[in-house]
Amino acid sequence: MLKKLFQPIDIAPLLFFRVVVGFLISLELLGEVVTNYNADFFHPKFHFSYIFFEWLEPWPPFWMHVHFLFNVLMAIFVTIGLWYRFSAILLFLGTTSAFLMEKSVYINHTYLYCLTAFLMIFLPANRAWSVDAKRNPEIIRSSVPAWTVWILIFQMSVVYFFAGLAKLNPDWLAGKPMMYWLAAKSHYYIIGPVLEQEWLPFVMTWGGAAFDILIVPLMLWRRTRPYAFIVAVFFHLTNVSIFGIGTFPWYSIAMTALFFHPSVFRKLPVLKKKLPPYQPVNFAATLSPAYRKTVAAFLSLYVLVQILIPARQYYYPTSNPSWTEEGHNFSWHMMLRSKTGYVSYIVKAPSAGEEWLVHPKTYLTDHQYGRMIGKPDMILELAHHIADEYREKGYDDVEVYGRCTVFFNGRDRLPFIDTTVNLAAEQRSIRHYTWVLPLVEKEEE
Repeated sequence: MLKKLFQPIDIAPLLFFRVVVGFLISLELLGEVVTNYNADFFHPKFHFSYIFFEWLEPWPPFWMHVHFLFNVLMAIFVTIGLWYRFSAILLFLGTTSAFLMEKSVYINHTYLYCLTAFLMIFLPANRAWSVDAKRNPEIIRSSVPAWTVWILIFQMSVVYFFAGLAKLNPDWLAGKPMMYWLAAKSHYYIIGPVLEQEWLPFVMTWGGAAFDILIVPLMLWRRTRPYAFIVAVFFHLTNVSIFGIGTFPWYSIAMTALFFHPSVFRKLPVLKKKLPPYQPVNFAATLSPAYRKTVAAFLSLYVLVQILIPARQYYYPTSNPSWTEEGHNFSWHMMLRSKTGYVSYIVKAPSAGEEWLVHPKTYLTDHQYGRMIGKPDMILELAHHIADEYREKGYDDVEVYGRCTVFFNGRDRLPFIDTTVNLAAEQRSIRHYTWVLPLVEKEEE
């Protein structure tokens, strides 16, 4: 296996990846700057954090804007191959730190772009058709070790596999919540009447699950690869036309293309003109055994982590992460549930005999409030913040009780948390929160 990892392949797919994916990440980051996507970093009195990263908070507004613009600049530098390795490191640090500063803006593809930036650090994607190569022709190469492309294929395969696995749940296969999303978009020009068809949610849900599960093996098999890629393009363009989803569908098309043989990319008009003639290098001879073993160990660890993190959802005692949110983030659960509802807190100071009703919007933007509904860790974190505020006011024995009711995938309003549990006494954890109520289906009358 070690020998196969370092077999030489054409550098062309790596250059395609750097330019196309780098451009898409640049576009995504620029879109975040010019839209209200980043509003939660600037306006609220309270920021939601990730467990283990509570210490990482947004900068003051001016420097937060600088941070976002810096990320855009580094993405552009990576795309054109300027100071590539250094720019990739800064892109990873910049995007990942911003991502971790505010939990309410979690999006799967933002997380995926952070992982992509991390992988870019280790890929020799500037060895041709780059500013670095033009400035220093000595670095030009026409071949790279196979692992540099295989790790990108693996990353996309993990996304597809776990996204498909997550869709094998009763709500999704029953057409929920797709039927509600499509109905909300029935006003669209031209395609609106199609989106109203009763059969469409079932075609899209079953088709989406089948696509995610089957696309990787079909792309790996040479005979089915061209046809599978056409299906992939159609699938992702359908998402563009109905849901938008930023640059992610285009990113997915580009990453799925990497399954093709490296020689295919050399035939692209631009690369055909820009690339030096292909000359394979015997990396097994030019790279030391210690280096090759270190790379293999790093790849093994990365692969293991990328499998274990999404798989953690199956270790929780509950079987519906879309309801409990346990193991939901970082697991490629994409558009699997619809949650709306209401959250409030009752704050009590027993020694003073006082009680207050506190609404989260006292601290949050509308977007933050919408994102915290049905999210146990976010509900708990804000409860701790409220408790700390009241302790500062002199109420040492403060207690905080949460009230949360949720409309989940079109169901009637359901209670989400145990209202008798003092959240101020509960600890944030990656473990199961026992105060989250189980999903109980109401019997039809």
